[in-house]
Amino acid sequence: MIFPAFNEEENVRYMVERIMEVLHDLDIPGEVIIVDDGSSDRTAAVAREMAGTDGRIRVVNHPVNMGIGRAVWSGISSATMPWVFYTDCDGQFDLGELSILWEMRNSADVISGFRRNRQDPLMRLLYSFAYNSLAYLLFWGGFRDVDASFKLFRRDIFSRFDVRSNSSVADLELLLFPRKLGMRVLQVPVSHYPRRAGTVSCESFRNGIFAWVRIGPVIEMFVQLLRLRARVWRGDVRRED
Repeated sequence: MIFPAFNEEENVRYMVERIMEVLHDLDIPGEVIIVDDGSSDRTAAVAREMAGTDGRIRVVNHPVNMGIGRAVWSGISSATMPWVFYTDCDGQFDLGELSILWEMRNSADVISGFRRNRQDPLMRLLYSFAYNSLAYLLFWGGFRDVDASFKLFRRDIFSRFDVRSNSSVADLELLLFPRKLGMRVLQVPVSHYPRRAGTVSCESFRNGIFAWVRIGPVIEMFVQLLRLRARVWRGDVRRED
């Protein structure tokens, strides 16, 4: 269980405690990896406190903020269990719905949720629509909601490819490269909720349905999307050794 976390002190304890309940209900032995991505709040301190009382919890620290893609890859690289589950640390997904993905694990190498009735401000929805539309055109379709962060993977697939984007373009890489390498990729609808607490790092303002997304991260995300397109054109899909 991988939780990339940047300034999530209000959510990280809840997320870990909830996933432990889910693991118990599903009777799955597991580990929880919290990747603190250079947080400036108490995220790292809370994570270390939990790790100190439960050997199943581990903390990976980035000294500076490296981006969601790097945080996810750090978690994947640190994982030791046969299956790897990753989701955001903001409480917008129902962790209990991991059971939906888990029941499908023998039918696929990657099972990814797509958000049903997405609960985000209007500006975020418009930006996500533009991003998903561009991804559809650049990569000839094949996926829904490519930036949704609710994914279950067979861990051994990561010996064949790596993730290089440091933005949420990494979510697309995690679907695209397995498909390019002939692996089985399934997508299923999952529930989505408003952010449980805290703020979104890419937003400078949020009030109800309105939110202003900072232009810098948006531009960088689209640049990385184009770089990914170039990487695929070159056939540069397999993992660098």
